[in-house]
Amino acid sequence: MTVFSDVYLSLEHIKGNYDSLTRQHKVIARFLLENPSAVLSMGIHEFAEKVGVSRATVFRFCKELGFGGYTDLQRSFSALRPVIQPPVRSPQLEWVTKSMYDAIYYTLHNLDPEAFQRAVDLMKNAKRLYWYGAGESGMMGEIGNHRCWHLGIDSYVFRETLDVTNFSMLRDQGAVFIFLSVSGEGPYLVKPLEMVKRENLTCIAITSSHFSPLTEAAAVVLRAASPRSKLRNSIIPIKAGFEAIVNALLYETAKERGIPLELTTEMF
Repeated sequence: MTVFSDVYLSLEHIKGNYDSLTRQHKVIARFLLENPSAVLSMGIHEFAEKVGVSRATVFRFCKELGFGGYTDLQRSFSALRPVIQPPVRSPQLEWVTKSMYDAIYYTLHNLDPEAFQRAVDLMKNAKRLYWYGAGESGMMGEIGNHRCWHLGIDSYVFRETLDVTNFSMLRDQGAVFIFLSVSGEGPYLVKPLEMVKRENLTCIAITSSHFSPLTEAAAVVLRAASPRSKLRNSIIPIKAGFEAIVNALLYETAKERGIPLELTTEMF
């Protein structure tokens, strides 16, 4: 079996074979699906240690899915990725440049066109859009809400869990709820997701997770890559992929609603 050397096809290949994998191989698959760029900077020993399996298990995983070995797996994930060299020589700037590119590249390359169109259809017909997230994801909700204001789309952003669960207007079946969350899980999502299920509300999830309480509850799931830095127990993600999806959804929704949005090439 030959695996095409393209990131999108490789991820689709892994997802398509996920259910038939062994338990340990599923652990590797989940890590790759949620961290597609990580494999590029890790040797097989570091990768195996990070995932929590043996090197032999990684090698067997590669063979089972049709890759010649770990190097072949890395090669398939590096396909089509340009070399970007910022003008200032700095490891930090190089990491930010690469991560910003990776976030958008992997997000758009893995965008499910059918899920995207379903989300646009829901947003096109919604009486009102409700945005919700915590931390930086909440800021993305603020951005989405602000863009709606510019476009003339009825929208509201929730800043607290209590606001969400106490807001009686959410029981309006004509509304669409947009959750933004890197992990798709956490205390701030528990009660809102319970409400979504209980009231049978329509929820679109924008998340980096393939398997989470949020992906289980959402009517539509759109996945955004989020490269991240770490400081002790804190994770600081790059959210360019999230913004790409929010922009794409709103611009497409504007077109479907007949809003005369002009797309220009101006930058400065």
